[in-house]
Amino acid sequence: MNLLTDTWIPIRPLDGGPTEKINLQTLLCDPQKRTLCLPRDDMELATLQLLICLLQVIWPPKDDSQFRQRIGQVFTEEEFQNGIEPWLTTFDLTHPEHPFMQVKGVKAKAATGMDKLLAGLTGATNCTFVNEPGQGGALCSGCAATALFNQANNAPGFGGGFKSGLRGGTPVTTLIRGEDIRTTLWLNVLTKTRLDACLPQWQETPKATWQSPIKAGEKIQAATIGLLRGLFWQPAHIELCPPVSGGHCSACGFKSDSLYDGFLKAKFNFTVEGLWPHPHSPRLQQIKKGNTEEKFLAFTTAAPSWTQISRILVSKQVEKGKEGSAPAAILVQLADIFPHHKLQLIIGGYRNNQASILERRHDVLSFNLGWETHLDVINKIVETGLGYKTALRKALFVFAEGLKNSDLKGAGVSVHEVAERQYYRQSDLLIPDLLATLSSESASKTLQNLRAQLQRVCEQLFEQVTAPYVHHPKLIKALAVARVTLRKHLSDMKPQGEKDDSRAA
Repeated sequence: MNLLTDTWIPIRPLDGGPTEKINLQTLLCDPQKRTLCLPRDDMELATLQLLICLLQVIWPPKDDSQFRQRIGQVFTEEEFQNGIEPWLTTFDLTHPEHPFMQVKGVKAKAATGMDKLLAGLTGATNCTFVNEPGQGGALCSGCAATALFNQANNAPGFGGGFKSGLRGGTPVTTLIRGEDIRTTLWLNVLTKTRLDACLPQWQETPKATWQSPIKAGEKIQAATIGLLRGLFWQPAHIELCPPVSGGHCSACGFKSDSLYDGFLKAKFNFTVEGLWPHPHSPRLQQIKKGNTEEKFLAFTTAAPSWTQISRILVSKQVEKGKEGSAPAAILVQLADIFPHHKLQLIIGGYRNNQASILERRHDVLSFNLGWETHLDVINKIVETGLGYKTALRKALFVFAEGLKNSDLKGAGVSVHEVAERQYYRQSDLLIPDLLATLSSESASKTLQNLRAQLQRVCEQLFEQVTAPYVHHPKLIKALAVARVTLRKHLSDMKPQGEKDDSRAA
């Protein structure tokens, strides 16, 4: 199955209609508006990433003008065929010598089931509750290719002895959503001039990892990893087992002439020194022991995606004691080429515990016209939301644990943890909608209204989680101190003017 010529992309018409599979030429040359259609959100996001990476390698726009043209106009058949001609043997899942994202001749004691290639199907205590049984039974060629790409680039390694991708085990991916799948793809492709800036050696065409596999024990400088090799990095030695007879794919549901029900994998070690500047992920910087350390953003807690918006959108200079951040290159490009436009931001990834997937994340956040001109306000909104959460948690921690060096005893119940989860659920209904309608003109009033709403949320949650203990004689003092603590922290969250207004009232 060749990703450039065969039918493997699951779609449905944007205005409704039956699902079907199409090839890349139809997707890029036919003006009909379509959207991807896969049952699993992570597989859908991985398919989107895979397609974006194909376009980035084969058809990078030469400048901003051509970038706009690609978004507005479909390819001619000649443009498409001329583009794929040099790459026809590169993206072939069944190539006899160097199959896509695989290494021929992998030696393994036994085959591994395809469920291990679909991140999160097995290995975690919650996997049977959030996944329908049988999803990894046997995959069609398209889903097998997508699963190989996703496992290599978005998921943690298979366990001890297996490396994760260039961005780490569970990186956050940020992509720009257009009006349909075709425009979405082009919105996330960097122009040649921007590739020159972030990846000077991108025009060199080293072979892909399946054409020239990483050697065991090899030390690799990140700066030497080219565009093709970096976007399609494969850190594992994997080989699909020969396909079995056809049937319905357990992942996408489409009927296929042949299916894959297992793969071979083998451990090997290597080292990558430095950070490869992946264009689809924000990066974080910290100064440790006088040196600047850089890594890609990852989901490490169950906090909703809005809590990470400052790190995703706002560029911050790293300073001692303060974290720096750099948005994904595709977002910087969008702000340059299409200023004062709305933004629909796809945010996806996993939360993990080593090799186990604890949670799948796939959100779309909207931002109003001119979002790039009031990043300071967006940053303040996120800081405000997190600040009220901290105020509530600190007060309830006093109630739960008491005070050190004091005779004040707590309830011994983790009500602060319960309240934090509830706070995130309620604020997740407020803050994304606020970001979608935010404008520079209404920024001050918006922040004032947000503070008032979040204060009510904190007060209500405080009363709600402490209600079962209000009549307990031994906890009366702890409850009173906690309530005073909450009032103090909530008051500290208000600007001086609002504090004065509240006293006057």
